[in-house]
Amino acid sequence: MSNPPQASRPAPPKVPPVFHKGVRYEQDLESTQHGGDPFGGYLMAIDAQTGARLWMLKIYQVTPQNVPGLPTFDRFFKRMSLVSDTDELSIEDEAGGRYLVDLVKRSVTVVYQAPAAPPAAEESPMPTPE
Repeated sequence: MSNPPQASRPAPPKVPPVFHKGVRYEQDLESTQHGGDPFGGYLMAIDAQTGARLWMLKIYQVTPQNVPGLPTFDRFFKRMSLVSDTDELSIEDEAGGRYLVDLVKRSVTVVYQAPAAPPAAEESPMPTPE
């Protein structure tokens, strides 16, 4: 018996962690195990010496497609870097959204909100031959 084809997505981009003031910041790929929503969008802070998880923060919301037959894929970070001479991270997601994260206040500022996926086109009936 064969399995029907499944929708898939490429592997997430490899985004190296950022180290700042004794803390390692990285995308949380296991956020659902710590109370997060599915589909991605979380940053986590880890004590660089002990490896202890300090906190996680939702950076952006991934809205489910709600279209029958179309899965909602996780959206991952594409880039992450420390903003020079600040306690802020700059994060870009795969859809082009850009965010600034204040690491002291643990707050997010949306710099650019990527447009949502376009709604599914309504199917028009096939023309009937005359």
